[in-house]
Amino acid sequence: MKYIYLILSLLIVTTGMSQPVFKPTIDDALNKYGFTEGKIIKGSDTIIYYLRKYKTKPSKLAVFIQGTDTNPIFSYKIKNGKSSIYRWFGNDYKLLDSTYTYAIIPKPGIDGIFNDNEFSAPNEYYKKNFREYRVNQISISIEDIIKNHLKKPEKIIVYGHSEGAAIGASLANKNKSITHLGFWSGNVLNNFYEFSLFNRIETLQGKQSDSLAHDNILGILDWYKSVINNPNSTEIDHFGFTNKRWFSYEKPPIDDLLTIDIPIYAVFGTKDESTPIETAYLLPIQFMQKRKENLTFNVCIGCNHGYVEKIKEKEIKHWDRIFREFILWTNQK
Repeated sequence: MKYIYLILSLLIVTTGMSQPVFKPTIDDALNKYGFTEGKIIKGSDTIIYYLRKYKTKPSKLAVFIQGTDTNPIFSYKIKNGKSSIYRWFGNDYKLLDSTYTYAIIPKPGIDGIFNDNEFSAPNEYYKKNFREYRVNQISISIEDIIKNHLKKPEKIIVYGHSEGAAIGASLANKNKSITHLGFWSGNVLNNFYEFSLFNRIETLQGKQSDSLAHDNILGILDWYKSVINNPNSTEIDHFGFTNKRWFSYEKPPIDDLLTIDIPIYAVFGTKDESTPIETAYLLPIQFMQKRKENLTFNVCIGCNHGYVEKIKEKEIKHWDRIFREFILWTNQK
């Protein structure tokens, strides 16, 4: 009899060990955070967007455009046999009342949910991650949301951060349904010029020699020339991007912003390590020069690229405050 008990015990243990770990689905993530998925078929392309759930159709829409990173919208981790779901966007959607819904459109090829420990951007991302595709993708999503999810639309807000700001500026020129634009920590001038400027700033700060800065800038100019000479290449460079992506951002965002007539809310951090505050001040100057009065220009003193202010060992996060002020601003414009 004791042998039977031993065999049964071994079977139980073996069965327990062989049980597969639960891997969350996109529906699990959407349910956790209160979102739903929209899907649009355009020829051979499928466009996905995620929309905050609502009980009654809202009249206002806020659309967030992500920055440069290849982060998915939703991901999960497995630890000690248990899975945890995460989102790669902030609390902004929680700060809106029921008259709003909130949308975020994943980058090409990165819709769904991914294992953090195994994630790498798919080929589709590198083929389609350029400004024109992203602008079209988001514009189509906005129109679908307006048609199917809004009642008597009164406000369509688009705000982008970093690379998303540049996309938003082009998008506002294309999509006339947009009523308010947020341009957050985006480059104002050509990327390659701003990379060169950072080298000069480091020289002034004593972080590198004058000659090294000059050599670095010559290298940046050679890099820019190589992009121009092969603008459609989807080969991945050492930054993790393609010539096609770099080339699509050749036109400086200030050119788009100066042709937009809807209200624009621009905000920058004075200690931004990715977007030089020095070029940001060109925006209000150029708007005044063109006698345009639709720009609201703000800075977050002492803040980095994500609006975090560091005071000694303490960090003060300003993003939520800036978002609340942004939404209040849209009520006044």
